[in-house]
Amino acid sequence: MLVRVLGEVSLLSADGSVVPLRGSRQPALLAALTARAGQVVSVERLVDLLWGEQPPENPAAALHSAVFKLRANLAAVSGREVLRTRDPGYVLELEPGDLDADVFGALLREARDQPGPGAAETLEQALSLWRGPAYGEFADSEIAQLEAIQLEEHRRAAVERCADVLLTSGRPGEAVRLLQPFVAQQPLREAARLTLMRALDATGRTVEALEQYQEHRKYLADELGLEPSHALRSLQSSLLRGSGPVEPAAAPSRPRDGLNGMEVRYLRTGRGNVVAYGTTGVGPKVVVLLGWVSSLDVIASGRDPRSSLLERLTGDVALTLYDRAGTGLSPDEAPDYSLEGSVAELTEVVRTIGPPVSLLAMSSCGPIAVAFAHARPEWVDSMVMFGTFASGPATFTDERLKQMVVEIARTHWGMGSKMLADLYRPGLSDDAAWHLAKVFRDSATPDVAAEYLETIYGQDVTALLPEVTTPTLVLHYRHDRLIRFRGSQDLTTGLRHARLVALDGRVHLPDAADLDTIEHAVVAHVRRHASR
Repeated sequence: MLVRVLGEVSLLSADGSVVPLRGSRQPALLAALTARAGQVVSVERLVDLLWGEQPPENPAAALHSAVFKLRANLAAVSGREVLRTRDPGYVLELEPGDLDADVFGALLREARDQPGPGAAETLEQALSLWRGPAYGEFADSEIAQLEAIQLEEHRRAAVERCADVLLTSGRPGEAVRLLQPFVAQQPLREAARLTLMRALDATGRTVEALEQYQEHRKYLADELGLEPSHALRSLQSSLLRGSGPVEPAAAPSRPRDGLNGMEVRYLRTGRGNVVAYGTTGVGPKVVVLLGWVSSLDVIASGRDPRSSLLERLTGDVALTLYDRAGTGLSPDEAPDYSLEGSVAELTEVVRTIGPPVSLLAMSSCGPIAVAFAHARPEWVDSMVMFGTFASGPATFTDERLKQMVVEIARTHWGMGSKMLADLYRPGLSDDAAWHLAKVFRDSATPDVAAEYLETIYGQDVTALLPEVTTPTLVLHYRHDRLIRFRGSQDLTTGLRHARLVALDGRVHLPDAADLDTIEHAVVAHVRRHASR
């Protein structure tokens, strides 16, 4: 028996023939149970998954009928009872080799310890199991969405690993054939683009390799507002040097290791939890409050929407980034989500690197920066506020929307992260939205993300603003849909020494087209007020 989910959901008998699953409910039930194999799924949950908001007149009886038919089919091809009744529902008990996704995973693990040629053969065998998108028609529904997302990510990583092994094994032509359609379908996969450029160069097609860079640069800017990573820029420069004189416009404005040069360290706070922080760049000290959730690893990789601006700033200031408790590289089983807890955490970071510093508060971190500057004015030279606010209640006025966003983050993190991605950059392609959504999912668990959101909505430091004398630069996109422009207007009005720079656009975080303007404004402000 083989249950297949690496494509349309189906069931194979021992002789390899497809077992017909009559009607629409059997495949849906098989998909729902397979995505939760080994777990008891309640009758109530299965009815919700299979029928949604339009259940049949007698949902328990309808489900029982579908279970009866599927159980018979599974028993006929396996010779054993696979679908069992367990209070309060049912459980699918699969053995090793019963599920094509498990076979795929086993082959990936096998390839890890193999030398190049063997690994390539094993990875090609693993990829041959795929017949289409994971879980087929159920990939975008609650039936199997999270499992489908994870499987698709494993498949993409396997394609990239296979291509890399082919290239290092002296088979660049095969790597090109594998990656060209893959990169066309997954244009934001940087590792694949890097390997394709190297493979094209190795086959004498350097011009095409450079065209890949330009294509990626444009797509990245248009979709995510980012610039190519340090690794891609370095490869482009290397290819240009090898193929003739470097055009002045193509050369980087200045060499920089940027975020790649960041060494992550850890500090233990007074509360006993561990906070990951990293410092990179040269110049006046700037501590970056990254916003809602973050991961230093993701930011350093260039995938985060904040990465490009931060990398640019490393040429002029010494940045310190840190992951808030429970996010990214900062483990915490019981984070303190309160404003007071966040200020205490920031205090520990600044104390560790040594005050005074400037603060760059992005997205939801405005209240934390204001509260810190109010409590420790001698520790803060200046502040830069980007796309933020002072009062959550005044900025986020739709109570129903707030409740919905928190709930969807907590219970449907896959779709919830994608919904938030659409707010960060309206009009994203589906590929770019899922890319950004994965940045969020790689930065925090559903519960942590939801708890921080809920806290953000209630934070209000308006009463502190008149007492804060720190020189402040405020930047915000006029038509930001995630945090309304009003948030920065209120900040600027309330602070004694604040200047507002309004940016044209609908996005939330720095866009590639505006990086020069933003970089120059931030650097000039920080340098002007840095302690001598």
